Amino acid sequence: MSRTPVRTLACLSLAALLATGCGGVDTSRVTPDTVTPLDRAPLSDAAGKRVVGIGEATHGNKEFVQTRAIIIKKLVQDHGFRTVALEADFGGTAAANDYVMNGKGNAKAAAEALGFDIYRTRETADLIEWIHDHNAGVPDADKVRLYGFDMQRYDRNKERLLRYLATADPARVRQVKESLADLTDATRAGQDQSKVTAAATAAERLVAHMKDNRETYVSRSSEQAFVLAVHHAETILRGARLQVSGGDYASKRDAWMAENVGWIARLEGSQGRKKMVLCGHNGHIDKSGAAFSFASMGRRLATTYGKDYFTIGTEFGDSTFTAKDEDSGQRKQFTVSNDSPVAKLFGGERLGYVNVARASAKPGNRELLASEIPMGSVGDGFRSVYSHLSWTYTVKMTPAKAYDALVYVPDAHPVTPL
Repeated sequence: MSRTPVRTLACLSLAALLATGCGGVDTSRVTPDTVTPLDRAPLSDAAGKRVVGIGEATHGNKEFVQTRAIIIKKLVQDHGFRTVALEADFGGTAAANDYVMNGKGNAKAAAEALGFDIYRTRETADLIEWIHDHNAGVPDADKVRLYGFDMQRYDRNKERLLRYLATADPARVRQVKESLADLTDATRAGQDQSKVTAAATAAERLVAHMKDNRETYVSRSSEQAFVLAVHHAETILRGARLQVSGGDYASKRDAWMAENVGWIARLEGSQGRKKMVLCGHNGHIDKSGAAFSFASMGRRLATTYGKDYFTIGTEFGDSTFTAKDEDSGQRKQFTVSNDSPVAKLFGGERLGYVNVARASAKPGNRELLASEIPMGSVGDGFRSVYSHLSWTYTVKMTPAKAYDALVYVPDAHPVTPL
């Protein structure tokens, strides 16, 4: 074989490699025709949906919290959304709701109350402050309520449950307090499992007792107060069951988070607030459940709400994020570089919004979005060595099956700690 054909073959091979370098998918025909700057996107595609899920590819980048804030503000101001549910502790978010609804406390304390380190940031406090300020200027019917749909904390749920019982069933307070004493946030990681199981049994009995005596409890308080108190008790119960669930931990958590979202939707819907914004990690929001081998929260919600569940996924290029170092246990910054196949959909837009169905009208875009490709995904824990292994911070998924819209951040920065 002559050298000319060899050189030609080498050039063709290099061209093919460059065209398919992003996750092995041909991106040569991908165009950014449909990208819109996020702050100018009307979000009319999400406006009429029952539940809009906003995902974040990491818990530790400020741009994803800011993306959440931009979308929430627009859905509230322009499209009548009045409920925001976070991947946060139910009891802690109730404390944050006290601030946004009634001005009790401040935004910093509200962010810290949410229960997880990922929310102890300036960006989260800014969002809470905006909701508080919005609520201060509108009638009660237009105020935005905050809820948490996670069940991995005890203390604030116990506090609110006991406060309710002190009014509605004071004779039971001491017994409940003693029976749940072994369930605390501080001892959650290393608590003796037999004690957790015993406390879970006590919580289960309490829930059954309260439901069996609903009329009495409501007569001593109110329907709303009773419903919330029972949910605090159920959150404690599920938290304890989760703590002793072993290898089923993740699947049970997602199943119960989906149930909690349904509970919030029904409660708010019964009071005329039919549309809800849901915020969590991409892995929980994604309709296809690509990150998990079990039926994830997003997959369950897609089954429940069908086309009424609209998902917005996020993606990054280069990212310096904050996460818990799995070696030291301390929160620190890590940096990764993600050669994202979807980047070409966004051109040079710093914070762009793309509707997946609209973008898919172009054949090259449709081929990309209907392909299984790696997309960025970092949980709350990370290790320095992972920065050199792209498979540790990406998940293979089909964007068109997972999301209705995408937001891309080419250069993501760490959140600002409080």
